[in-house]
Amino acid sequence: MRAHTAFPLLKMDVAEFAHDKDGGTRDFVAVVDESLVNECQEARQMLWIADITTESRPFGVASFTVPEASGDFCTRGGRFGTHSSNENVTPIYYRRILFLAHFNAGVRAVDIRDPYHPREVAYFIPSIIAKTEPRCIKIGDAERCKLAIQTNNVEVDDRGYIYAVDRANTGLHILELTGEARKIAAFPR
Repeated sequence: MRAHTAFPLLKMDVAEFAHDKDGGTRDFVAVVDESLVNECQEARQMLWIADITTESRPFGVASFTVPEASGDFCTRGGRFGTHSSNENVTPIYYRRILFLAHFNAGVRAVDIRDPYHPREVAYFIPSIIAKTEPRCIKIGDAERCKLAIQTNNVEVDDRGYIYAVDRANTGLHILELTGEARKIAAFPR
């Protein structure tokens, strides 16, 4: 595991445990690994969620990854796997939706309201453009290069925008949620 980001998810109400002796309010941390190698030539890097309610005894409760077959991501070129999450505790999204930079799988919006069962509710994969730089791997003595987007960082603001930056020179993308993901967010009425 190569953790890049540890994002606290504190004082989360977990309905499943509301009637338990210790109650349903728990503390968690989202740990996002960083993929370092192109074309799946490493163990999958992904999101892990740990319960840290008792700080001296953390334990894993869930994980999330993008299914490789949903986009043939291992053959697209570049890195496939997580890089980082948003690090802003913007009230619109905090404890509701976590955004992941997922290299060649773009930006992923994950519903974390039930941290035991995170699920994807939206995604955006930027298109390759003329300025997108190739990603290469060595195969024996030869080098194979492919054009692949590499969503590297993602951040949010209190107006509801999501900012995604690509490390393969594909640019900055400014996104806004729609559909189910927007309904989950706590936008002011």
